[in-house]
Amino acid sequence: MESGTQNSGGRAIARVILAALAGIVLALALVQLAEAAGESTGWRLRIKDAAVVRGDAVLLGEIADPVGPLDPALWQKLAASRLWESPPEGRPVSMTKPKLQQAMAAYAGELSALCIYPASITLQRGGAILYEDDLRSLVVKTLTPHLGRLPGEASFSDFRLPASVFLNHSGQNVELEGPFDLVPGRCTLRLAVKEMDGVVVRRLTGTVFVDIWANVPTASSPMNRGDILSPGQITFERKNLAHLREAPWDGKGGPWRVVRPIGAGQTIHVGDLGVVPAVTRGATVTMLYEGKNFRLAIPGEAMADAAIGESVAVRNLQSKKQVYGVVRDGLTVVVR
Repeated sequence: MESGTQNSGGRAIARVILAALAGIVLALALVQLAEAAGESTGWRLRIKDAAVVRGDAVLLGEIADPVGPLDPALWQKLAASRLWESPPEGRPVSMTKPKLQQAMAAYAGELSALCIYPASITLQRGGAILYEDDLRSLVVKTLTPHLGRLPGEASFSDFRLPASVFLNHSGQNVELEGPFDLVPGRCTLRLAVKEMDGVVVRRLTGTVFVDIWANVPTASSPMNRGDILSPGQITFERKNLAHLREAPWDGKGGPWRVVRPIGAGQTIHVGDLGVVPAVTRGATVTMLYEGKNFRLAIPGEAMADAAIGESVAVRNLQSKKQVYGVVRDGLTVVVR
């Protein structure tokens, strides 16, 4: 029994030694290839932060991309180099930057010094992976048809998406879920990993910034609160609606009165304008009392601004009493 245990332990130790020797031999071979190319200082290898591996060993080409003038023939040889043992199938496995650097030093020798390392790397054996560029293409393809419902010239910028998404097998896919209620500014995205039958495996989120360029009305000169808006004070400029504090005025309707100051060149927003009142505070109006069999007109004073059809407080100039009435026109308030 003890003899069998010792033999088993000896074989395990032998495998470890052989693996270490293989790593050393590989490291030397990689360095020789790099030196033979005479380009060891003109290129680098950028290690990915996530990758899918296929076989029982991690290949250099599965976890790295060349950066700089690396000869394609040399990269083909380097890419096929076997590194450490692949993770078990079933779920992704992560390595921190220090662990990754140690592994590369052990299996790639001096070549490890030519690598650009991420903060960590996540590896999955089998399946597939979508990178941020893939997800960005998915978002653009899905949402572009919906831009036509927006005013002006719309486009996407400042994508904030997962760096990578692992799929357990080739039958899974990632879809962008609606509703697609696009508005100027930052919009939330909902991503779903689905099986072939449509069952959602997991969900992720991201955002995209929607830029909408359109001609909007702006003030050609400063305007103060209470000013009546005239055509000569309005010009149109091309601006990004995503950076406006609220919806711009559409340039229609009126007459309008400015309800808050607007600087020269500033956008005229919906909230900057109010309907020009038919009566103004302090104005003398006719308080008209109408009944079935009588009609009485008494001079009064409007206590606030009001448009036609709005209710306003008025003070009887004879009795000094205050009542409410509805503005009929610029001179008359009907008291019921």
